[in-house]
Amino acid sequence: MTLAERYEDDYIVPFEMGLQSSETILMWGLGGITWLISFLAMGFMLGWNLTAFGIIMYALGLLLVLGSQVVSPYDPMKTTRFPVTGLLLWLWILILSFFILFKGWSVYIGSSGTGAVVFVIIFIAISILATGGLLVANFMTTIKIVNWMNQTMNTFLLVAGIGATLASIIHMGFSNSELIFIDKLSFVDWLLVAVFAFNYLLFIELNHAAHRFNEIISYAKKKAVGEFSLTPVINNYYIMGFILMVIILVAFLVLLVVNYFLRWVAPVFNEQLAESLMMNSVYSLFLTSMLILVPIFILMILFFSYRSKKEKEEEESLRRSTDKNQRAVY
Repeated sequence: MTLAERYEDDYIVPFEMGLQSSETILMWGLGGITWLISFLAMGFMLGWNLTAFGIIMYALGLLLVLGSQVVSPYDPMKTTRFPVTGLLLWLWILILSFFILFKGWSVYIGSSGTGAVVFVIIFIAISILATGGLLVANFMTTIKIVNWMNQTMNTFLLVAGIGATLASIIHMGFSNSELIFIDKLSFVDWLLVAVFAFNYLLFIELNHAAHRFNEIISYAKKKAVGEFSLTPVINNYYIMGFILMVIILVAFLVLLVVNYFLRWVAPVFNEQLAESLMMNSVYSLFLTSMLILVPIFILMILFFSYRSKKEKEEEESLRRSTDKNQRAVY
């Protein structure tokens, strides 16, 4: 959402509450509702075979995201000269990765005995090496990854919350491997997947929008003179956001239709391909999306290249015409 990107100026209002306008409060509330709908859809989709870690992280993700709306946009690096939140975010990624990868490991190797010990030793060793290498690169080279990851406190909580919900989804996905095979999914399953994805996307987008609009409001309260209203901008955001969601929904339906068609005609061309894992798992959706998106991207590149060339020709023609008129005057 480029409209509400961060301003370079210092707009900090210490511990100012994020509940700053009725519009952003509405976004916050709608985000919470869509989180609940996505959780219920995921529950029914998985037959409520949910993991404890998955449930805790999904709930914690909501609390962190909502908490990001009510804390100060303070950057500890301004006083400590150390990317505190960047390092915390990296450690949070490692913690989430441990539980996710261990769950995946246990599905194939087992979660007890020698296999579990080997995994823990390997993961800790790799984490120490990766963290050490990251810090060395950050402070001794021009590769400032930790600095780049450093964010203000409210953005840090937002990113950490989204990471927690994503970790929850992946963890519970490892516990329900039967969802990998598309040919086993009923129409109701597809519908639940669509409802979950749609509402989870709305949860993230609405909270991100409230987060960014609150930053604009904080900036305006400090810099603007007189009355300031963000209502027209937010109303436009809702309109364009609705249009974007319709486009996403249509694209999703097109993807499914094309995918079903490819799987239907595959036996005609190659029986082995029709029975392969690629055609009967989630990988076929990736294949289908590439078949759809790659030609679209190529056409877009050609169109914008042609448009850019055309604009340059028009600018050059206008410049020549202006020069000619000026010489005629003199």
